[in-house]
Amino acid sequence: MELAVMDNSEALFESNSGILSTLMSELNKEVSLFVEGSESMLMMKEAKNEDEAYDLYNEYAFSKGFGIRVGKGRKRQNSELYTMKRFLCSCEGVKDEKRKRTRSYARLDTRTGCTAFVQFSIGKDGVWTVVNHNMIHNHAMVPLNKRHLIRSQRKVSKETLYFMSTLKASGVKVSDTLRVLRKEVGGSPMVGFTASDAYNALSRAKANKLEGHDCHQLIKYFAQRNSSEEGFYYDFELSEKDGLLSFFWRDGRMKRDYDYFGDLLVFDK
Repeated sequence: MELAVMDNSEALFESNSGILSTLMSELNKEVSLFVEGSESMLMMKEAKNEDEAYDLYNEYAFSKGFGIRVGKGRKRQNSELYTMKRFLCSCEGVKDEKRKRTRSYARLDTRTGCTAFVQFSIGKDGVWTVVNHNMIHNHAMVPLNKRHLIRSQRKVSKETLYFMSTLKASGVKVSDTLRVLRKEVGGSPMVGFTASDAYNALSRAKANKLEGHDCHQLIKYFAQRNSSEEGFYYDFELSEKDGLLSFFWRDGRMKRDYDYFGDLLVFDK
């Protein structure tokens, strides 16, 4: 049930790769309310564990048109077992303006202060039960043809990662592999992840081979910036013995400088 819907409702997405959020600022200028329904479809639903509880809310969120993320929980005394856990709309919270001023790079932020959530109570038997469900959002929903781009809906499976890694090792470009996948499943919405997700997954797989090496911290730093900074990209090359041969990185400003002026700076020993 919509209380007020903006004409530019297709703006509400979440991505660090610049695919989405093109009209997020417009959503912040004018508040719209969206109610998921007249009554909850999740109340008293049960799950066996945290992963199953997350999937329950995530699948429901997809049907409505919003993303989710993990919220806070409460644990039993002297135990790692939860008694309560919340999962939130991905637009929960607001920007920290103080932290924003001290950053040396920009991070894409799509939070609108949304208060929608689902709360699970976990019994001593380990069963997760929905006991609270806030269904009111202060933003528009993602249209059906764009929902495959919502962050919480995107995942590169182990099988797909192995397939892409094998083809890449054989000299096949990642872009060509993605074209094959899109054709096989019937289009981009059916793939389950974006091109940026694919490149990031391949980079993480390579980085895992550097565990224990001094250069692992460098690649870990690149990965952290890639996950939090819009426009940041990195890649690296490994030897047959999994040693670091070379690496490449650039941030959003470097990309813009190259686009405008053709500037390119290379460090070589």
